[in-house]
Amino acid sequence: MSSPQQPSPNDLHSQREADYERFKTAAAYTFLVVSPVLIALPPRKLDNLTVLLTGAFCISANHLTHQRTGRSIVDRIEARIASNPISAMNDLPSERAREIQAQLKAARDAQIRDRTVVGEELERLKTRQEHDKPALERIWMGEETEGWRERRMKEEQKALEEGKGYGDLIKQHIWDVWTWGGQKEGAKEGAEEGKSS
Repeated sequence: MSSPQQPSPNDLHSQREADYERFKTAAAYTFLVVSPVLIALPPRKLDNLTVLLTGAFCISANHLTHQRTGRSIVDRIEARIASNPISAMNDLPSERAREIQAQLKAARDAQIRDRTVVGEELERLKTRQEHDKPALERIWMGEETEGWRERRMKEEQKALEEGKGYGDLIKQHIWDVWTWGGQKEGAKEGAEEGKSS
């Protein structure tokens, strides 16, 4: 009787590695399909499970891209950054164009400051001046104009003198955001009743 031949340690190791690679590929395909489906199912909310599923989707896509092309998505991004670290700077104008742009901006600011233009032209210049601000500043500050802090401090001081507290001020600011600057319904009705009598 001869016993079945035992696989050598090298064969066993290579077989386990092949099994592990098949498992990773199957898991990647599964997460690539199942993750978006689970994220789209109700209740749709941003919680830890959504973040986990999004991460699983990204890792799976990265693994499958690496398996098919030999380069992962992360490798491609790193190569693009390493090959041209100032690629974002290529879109900027030349030095001469920046000088001209600065001169035009200074002239526009002077016209607004000196009030040499009026009406529609003034509004157009102010709009252009507003668009020259960085996008992040425009988003953060919204429609606020210069001197907003002083106006806010005066409003706060007036409210405190009237006997309102900071809680009332916070409620008012939340209400303004909620109604996009509209008045309270009670205040509207009170004003209408006062007008009718």
